[in-house]
Amino acid sequence: HDMGARNMADMKVILMLGTLVVVTLGDTGYGAPPPYHPPPPPYHPPPPPYNPPPPAPYHAPAPTPAYHAEPAYSDEPSPYNYEYGVHDEYTGTNFNAEQHGDGHSNVEGSYSVALPDGRTQHV
Repeated sequence: HDMGARNMADMKVILMLGTLVVVTLGDTGYGAPPPYHPPPPPYHPPPPPYNPPPPAPYHAPAPTPAYHAEPAYSDEPSPYNYEYGVHDEYTGTNFNAEQHGDGHSNVEGSYSVALPDGRTQHV
């Protein structure tokens, strides 16, 4: 009895393995998948034809003189006064200057500066 049950169990195993092989390797009934083809590109109408405008007429630039006229200076006198000064107690800096011109090439002026020994030099 033991031998018959074993043969029956072996037969069941062989039958199940055979069925598994047939199902795995056999035809599934769906057939082969269709081949892949990418979709066609979307339609775009062609651009309108390009008709460039006619070129603008050429106009040569106006000639420029090779030199510039000398500027005109007035002969009127230009008197002036100029002064400045610095007095900084923190650093000890102390100087000033002044200059006066009458517009006829007559110029006068002076300056003064504090020297390191405490004296002030006037020129």
